Amino acid sequence: MFSQLPTFSSLKLIGIVTLITTVTAGCVSKSSLPHTHSPDAATVTLYRSGELQGSLTDVYIGWGDNYFISLSPEERTQFTIEPGFKTFKIRAHADWSNELTVNLAPHQSVCLIAEVNPQNVVGLNWVVSGYRLRQLACDNQNL
Repeated sequence: MFSQLPTFSSLKLIGIVTLITTVTAGCVSKSSLPHTHSPDAATVTLYRSGELQGSLTDVYIGWGDNYFISLSPEERTQFTIEPGFKTFKIRAHADWSNELTVNLAPHQSVCLIAEVNPQNVVGLNWVVSGYRLRQLACDNQNL
């Protein structure tokens, strides 16, 4: 009768497989940054703040259905993009994405900061924080 019950080692294997599946399901895949050769392209500068909270993980930033950029604390990048409305999204590996929509005019320079979302600062989120994007003036000293 008890021979049909799973053994401890089978339960351990099932637990490990479940843990790996759960962790990898929250991962973010990164695509190649699309290049634009438009003479009207806007320039976007992205900067990640250096808060201690969440400093163990990279943030991923993208638009459309893809993530193109990963940033570590206090890292920055700059790229050109077609003008128009763009909804930028940001997330960490195990975080829900947050969005910021920006209307990019031709030849415009826009500066965005990736920072820990102050509304998401409890429990496990101290290690894997929620993030948000915020637009700043490009002459801001935080960039």
